[in-house]
Amino acid sequence: MISRLIASIILPLAIGLAACAPAASPAEEGVTLIIRFEASDAGLDEFVGIMDGVSEAMSAESGFVSAKVYRDVDEANVFILKEVWETKALHQEHFIRINESGDWSHINSLLIEEPQMGYFEPM
Repeated sequence: MISRLIASIILPLAIGLAACAPAASPAEEGVTLIIRFEASDAGLDEFVGIMDGVSEAMSAESGFVSAKVYRDVDEANVFILKEVWETKALHQEHFIRINESGDWSHINSLLIEEPQMGYFEPM
């Protein structure tokens, strides 16, 4: 009974405070890059290893904010990589570097098709 009473007071208060908080502008949130990968059976283990270390590997990149990898629950070879960058231009500089180094080509060799990529920003 008391916990229900507390919840009935605290929950609306928390929701009300959250609604009053200023929203971050799209410029403050940066740009989000979403990449869909489908690894081949032969390349799966190596690809998983690369994805496990993606945040650490990119942490020194100029403009990199964060990365999160998601694995499809029904198709174990399908992954989504969500990266946040300060700007699209800073990500593109990074992408040029990984192409020139051959790292992107190597990642592609572990896949059954070209990754699908797109840049997104909050509405």
